Amino acid sequence: MDTPRHPLAHGNRFQRAYYRWALPHYENIGRDDPVLRERVELADIYLYTRSGLGAWAGWWLVLIGGALALQGQGASWVAAVGATLLIWGGLTSVLLVAWLAPAKVNPRQLMLKFLLGAVAGAVAMTLVLMALKGMPESLDLDRLLRVLRVVGPLAIGILLLLAFVARAGQAARDNQLARLQLVAERDASARAAAQADLRLLQAQIHPHFVFNTLATLQHWVDRRDDRAGPLLRELTGFLRRSTEMLGRPTVPLGDEAQAVRHYLAILSARLEGRLKGEVDIDPALVEQPLPPGLVLTLVENAVAHGLEPKIGDGHLWLSAKREPGGRWCVRVDDDGLGLAPEAQDRVGLANLRQRLAHHFGDRANFSLQRRPGGGTRAEITLQDAP
Repeated sequence: MDTPRHPLAHGNRFQRAYYRWALPHYENIGRDDPVLRERVELADIYLYTRSGLGAWAGWWLVLIGGALALQGQGASWVAAVGATLLIWGGLTSVLLVAWLAPAKVNPRQLMLKFLLGAVAGAVAMTLVLMALKGMPESLDLDRLLRVLRVVGPLAIGILLLLAFVARAGQAARDNQLARLQLVAERDASARAAAQADLRLLQAQIHPHFVFNTLATLQHWVDRRDDRAGPLLRELTGFLRRSTEMLGRPTVPLGDEAQAVRHYLAILSARLEGRLKGEVDIDPALVEQPLPPGLVLTLVENAVAHGLEPKIGDGHLWLSAKREPGGRWCVRVDDDGLGLAPEAQDRVGLANLRQRLAHHFGDRANFSLQRRPGGGTRAEITLQDAP
């Protein structure tokens, strides 16, 4: 993480100097194992910032306590401090190796190495203690065994500590991997939702809808039909509302409802009154935010798959109202041909479900069902945010 935001790069003089020294080593590690580099940097950030003061204090207390214990056994201060530095410095290095051990290392092999190292360390510590207290001319086996009985439990404790640290390091890596996977899934979900938004917005102004409307408008203008002026106003209003929604994460429900009014008015004019639409939005809901084009998608589906293929007149109702329990719903009803078997899987509705899940999560629900009395009912139900 050699970015300007690295805590050590903007710390005190010591932290900045350490970061300059460590940066080439970070880069060398990162070329072979980027994940290991991140863990090393995180460990450095912990140890060389205020959060690591407790670890340093504990290490120095252990060092001082060990030196005092050896000095109490008759060793000189120089020998006691030197032996303690050797022992605890080595143990600290081993602990770091256990913490940073890569996942590909076999845990049993690692524990076996630690066990052998603990036995060797116990023997070495025994010899050190005996040397500090004065080595006899001939090796006293009973004395060696007595000291080993004292040092043995310490070696076992160190082994258990190493096992705990190795296990904790593995758990930390697993948690880190889980977090990275969660972030990747969220990013993938966000990208998918953004792509769904883009596809929807790109298809918002359907070329065939605009071209057909312009063809009708041109025909009426050529014939000097009085309907050309109102149709042009509705088309202008629809295009203005639609383009204003482009690129916005959410739009007020009232704005989308107005785009629907323009859309229905255009279709009614083109179909010479065969299509009639009603829009009834609760005034308390006009400012409720929704992803742009969500409601218009339901209206377009109702018209394209239910009303336009129908012989005779058709009716569409758009309504939004409050419900008990802090919920509110947006409903599109039509009296068209009814629900087709494959309607649930159409691309537009799949995108709609995806966008609802991205923007509202579990607070949103979408249903598509047959309408009582014939036709189709599409309904979005939303729970108010807590």
